[in-house]
Amino acid sequence: MVQSLFKTGVVAHIVGMPANTLRVWERRYGLQCSQIDDHGHRLYSADDVQRIAALRQLTLQGHAIGIVARRTPEEVRHLLSTQDQVREAAQAMAEPARPPRQLWVVGAALATRINRAAPRRHLRIAATLDALPQAPAAPGAAAATAPDALLLHLPSLHVQQVEDIAAAATKLPLPHVLVVYGYSNSQALRRCAELGVQPWRDTHNDRSLVSWIVDCLAPTGSAPATTPAPADSDPTPPTAPQYDAATLADWSTRKTDIACECPAHIAELLLRVQQFESYSADCEHRSEEDRQLHEQLHRLAGRARLLFERAMQLLAEHEQAVASARPGALSTLDG
Repeated sequence: MVQSLFKTGVVAHIVGMPANTLRVWERRYGLQCSQIDDHGHRLYSADDVQRIAALRQLTLQGHAIGIVARRTPEEVRHLLSTQDQVREAAQAMAEPARPPRQLWVVGAALATRINRAAPRRHLRIAATLDALPQAPAAPGAAAATAPDALLLHLPSLHVQQVEDIAAAATKLPLPHVLVVYGYSNSQALRRCAELGVQPWRDTHNDRSLVSWIVDCLAPTGSAPATTPAPADSDPTPPTAPQYDAATLADWSTRKTDIACECPAHIAELLLRVQQFESYSADCEHRSEEDRQLHEQLHRLAGRARLLFERAMQLLAEHEQAVASARPGALSTLDG
């Protein structure tokens, strides 16, 4: 069987973190990868991706990456499990007694995982289904049992699946729809936010899974701690820069067919934005609030970069149109 290998940018997208941050982790903390290709690019296996996802989750919970990156995979899993146990104990002491939340679970394997890890006082599976229910009453569910949520597990999550799930939830109706997924993309996750579907990337840590479900179904309706991105920023990591520093530096000084100096100004601004984007990803974090601030700054810088890249494309298209009037002329803005 051929092993799937993933480059740094793909891994960053899978685990939901900026690619620049992952590259900083590689450089500073020596993250182990399965292979390095002929061009010097790191290639990560599925196990490597799971470890990076676990490290990402620990940093989101306040741990310093410089400390957890030195731990073995077994120690990382133990730390995640221990945190979840402490969290469950704290919740049990702090929360008043209330009836357990009732779930409809699509998939026997997922139901088994929840039954094994979830305290009965928190969650109870009212019905285990083979497929997404389409009728007002789910097969095998008692008529009097009104579930608090529908929970599904999908190896991959796409936009059409999100829309089908949301449509089914509207017909039933169900107050909460939770999706545990293996792989997805930014469009599908954005659609989840728009349609009220709550996604969670499966880390294969059942205690973390149960904690996420409990958070999603909390009476206050507060978002779980693993929900990515503050409300005022794009929930998806910005894409990799379209232009490298050398190209922008060249454009800031070369002559073009455009009469004004806009290409030079845009190139200079874009270069500075890219530099700040990289800087904000590399900043040291002294506290959880500091980490959240710099994540917002990094995302906002990425969104600003996208706007300036679009401005550069418009300038290039304009110059190409001017240059096309002269046979044989070559646009100086072409990469």
